[in-house]
Amino acid sequence: MEVFEGTTPEFTNYDEDTGRINFRKFRENYKISAAAARAIIKELDLSIIREGTEQYIIGENNYNVSNSYYLKHAIYEYRKTMYVNRTKAGDFFEFEVDVDGTKLHYGVHNTEEEDVKPSSPSLRTEPNKQSPNILVPVDRGAQLMMRQKSAPPVPVQAPAAAVGGDALQVLVAALTEAQKAAQAPDTLLPQKTLLEAEEHGFLITTEQLGKVLGMTKGTISSKKSGFRKMGFEFEKVKEGSTTLWKVKRY
Repeated sequence: MEVFEGTTPEFTNYDEDTGRINFRKFRENYKISAAAARAIIKELDLSIIREGTEQYIIGENNYNVSNSYYLKHAIYEYRKTMYVNRTKAGDFFEFEVDVDGTKLHYGVHNTEEEDVKPSSPSLRTEPNKQSPNILVPVDRGAQLMMRQKSAPPVPVQAPAAAVGGDALQVLVAALTEAQKAAQAPDTLLPQKTLLEAEEHGFLITTEQLGKVLGMTKGTISSKKSGFRKMGFEFEKVKEGSTTLWKVKRY
């Protein structure tokens, strides 16, 4: 596979003699967090070694390209798509165009580093196997990508303290179930309300009675004293100029 990496190294701290890349300088160059960088490196089957106070990215890829280009392509891909699958498969973003007999090559090899870096802190995203529409906290995407290979998904019902469990997922599930329970209609609520009014001797207004019975205020006002509904009888009671209703089972 022929890949045009250009004449300028993708990463200026790449050591051509040893093939090592300074991990700290690599992160600083592409403005990427340590967790996200480690996740990508692991996903590409590269590794990190420590020598003194510095760490270095080492390893080999199967596509006859430098690790500098390999990593640059991976970062470019995940910042565009949230995946690194094309990089892993060696399906690089490279194109050849014939212009009047001259072959011109375009792709990640000649993409400026500034176009690979995030344009602002708010646009920095972490590598993530999930949909890019899902909001993921800083470094959470990296953790999820690394977890894909190491742990099976945990059911929503699992306790938050379970090994590999996602506390946020469990909390959201619990809140969702609680909300569903709270929203479930009580079909006997009108009768229970009327029974409570009778037992406590409450006198209720025309508007309140209309809401309980599912009728308009005008319809209730037109009713005669003693009309019956839902097993209850409603008697008009005058309180000054206001008409109230006394509830009684029959």
